Amino acid sequence: MSKILIVGGQMENKGAQAMTFTVINEIKKRHPDKEILVNCIDPDRGYAFDIIKIGKKLKIEMLGGLFGTLGKLVPNANHVNVTRAQMEQIMKDTDMIIDISGFALSSQFTIRHSVNYLVNIMLAKRYKVPMVLMPQSFGPFNYESKYKSAIMALIKKYITYPTYIYAREDEGMQFLSRFTTKNLKRSMDLVLQGSSAYDLDVLFKPGAYNPNERVVVKENSVGIVPNVKTMKYGSREDLLQAYRKMTDHLLKRGVNVYLLRHSTEDLEICKGIKQSYPNDDRVVLLENEYDCIEIHHILEQFRFIIASRYHSIIHAYKDGIPVLALGWATKYQELLGRFGQKEYMFDVRDLAHVEQEIERKIDLMLARRDDESDKIKTVTAEIQAHTIFNEVFGELPAAEKNEGAEGLEEETTLQIG
Repeated sequence: MSKILIVGGQMENKGAQAMTFTVINEIKKRHPDKEILVNCIDPDRGYAFDIIKIGKKLKIEMLGGLFGTLGKLVPNANHVNVTRAQMEQIMKDTDMIIDISGFALSSQFTIRHSVNYLVNIMLAKRYKVPMVLMPQSFGPFNYESKYKSAIMALIKKYITYPTYIYAREDEGMQFLSRFTTKNLKRSMDLVLQGSSAYDLDVLFKPGAYNPNERVVVKENSVGIVPNVKTMKYGSREDLLQAYRKMTDHLLKRGVNVYLLRHSTEDLEICKGIKQSYPNDDRVVLLENEYDCIEIHHILEQFRFIIASRYHSIIHAYKDGIPVLALGWATKYQELLGRFGQKEYMFDVRDLAHVEQEIERKIDLMLARRDDESDKIKTVTAEIQAHTIFNEVFGELPAAEKNEGAEGLEEETTLQIG
């Protein structure tokens, strides 16, 4: 049985989990015989695919030559569950590597983050495994001067290898176009392009899927989906004050409010909002850890949501649910722009403006809700009519690989500190 290796995914963040499930679902519809391996550090919860934990050290050592020497300097990771021999065999049996990172190749993260991302491409090239970078954000590439020449040389050399690179935003297209154009394409988020329903049989072993009790949302309700990352643009109290203002206004309009996390780490903000309404059953805190399938069923019951998690917006749009978005990155602006929803976008870096305008926009959304929903459904249908999945998985030829791996030139060195 030939294999497909998925890298860049995780399960704790429900957006990343949705990307993982969506790709597997779309592969299995077209190639039910393929064996799926997912490289992530999360525990196996009875999945029908295999979770493998490779680790940076092993991947770099497998590159051989000078990179292999540098790999020996990388500390051992205690979560690795495959040996080098096993990984060598996996690479020989793999027909394609698929990267589903939502956002990884950028100087906004540590240099190790970018190196780990590029190592996946380098490994694919060494073992002659076709690779696709699924829709994600890219750039900028303003690395520290001591790393910049080396990391830019690696990007220039290896970014041309993947068969397809799908940039989610025009900004990412511009950042990457200085290095490659022949394999670069613009595409919407992959979750938005996937089927609305997952085939649980290809995601979980028989009897392994045990969801929480189905949440039945009260009529006339709005969901608030915060994001702990917004705290770096203001104080915790300022952020909570903004959410309290939204909640107060919704309650005055006779609307129930549900507080829902889209990532494990966001529970603290949800609890912080609920603390201001301890005895008000119109403000409902959903404390359980819901997977992306359960979250989908919750979001589809709201009139609209106020959200700061990117993939909560994706999930809502997929069901025709409008959104008041609190974001900061280009990906929010371009997403809402594509759906004709830009007037409902707020920059969380300017909380004063949020507080000034949010009540008016809530009232506007309450009045226009059905019209906005129809606009969103129309755009979603257009996107799903031309997905990338047939292009990526339609042929899926077996890779032509030698028994040995391809050597890597050692002209570029990088100190991993």
